[in-house]
Amino acid sequence: PELLVIVRGVVIAVRAVSLVVILLGLITYVGAIVFRVLLEDTSMGEELFDTVPQGMGTLLVDCALSGSKGGPLMRGAWDAHPFYSLLFFCFALLANVTVMGVLGAVLVQTIKKIAEAEEDSKQAIQNHEAMDTLWASIIELDENGDGFVTREEFLKLLSLKSNLKLLTKMGVDPASLIFLADFIFDEHDGRLSQKDLKQWVLDLRGSQKSTIKDHYVTRALITARLSHAVQTISKESKFSS
Repeated sequence: PELLVIVRGVVIAVRAVSLVVILLGLITYVGAIVFRVLLEDTSMGEELFDTVPQGMGTLLVDCALSGSKGGPLMRGAWDAHPFYSLLFFCFALLANVTVMGVLGAVLVQTIKKIAEAEEDSKQAIQNHEAMDTLWASIIELDENGDGFVTREEFLKLLSLKSNLKLLTKMGVDPASLIFLADFIFDEHDGRLSQKDLKQWVLDLRGSQKSTIKDHYVTRALITARLSHAVQTISKESKFSS
């Protein structure tokens, strides 16, 4: 599985990697032209930068892709002129350290995201299987056989240690379920279907992140509740008067 994750990450990162490789090629091409002109009358230029393609090969092999990061080229250029050595250092800093570092970071970040997505998918499957197991226990406790769970049946479900362990393994705090039970069941007319129960329990996982949408939903719910309360108070005031 780990090998497949790496392969998928590399495949997905092909576009970004291609852009980095193209950038590296452009930097190498420009560098080869510069060093071809500057080192034209030196022994180093005749040996390593006689043509632009040869210069590109030298910069790639001995600088950009080399573990020495262009050290031998800098020392050789120092004999011709210290300024040339400084130019090789700048090229090594730009091509080897920066561009190659970005290339490695792109691959690592992509593979990391693929691994996280695979883990989330695996966890989601396990959570749905756990909810199916939980619902099977609810069916056993369903006294009227209507296919819905009431608050009393739900609290009986939470009294079993096996179900508490199952919820904890999913990252759900049983205490939160008990605390919110009255509110949730009142919202659904005193009973929950399998779909509603699954959605509610999965939303209470500790790994769930709050979004702007959740805040808007909360504000809308509070506004609706307050409006309903104000209307109720107004009607009672009219009746009493």
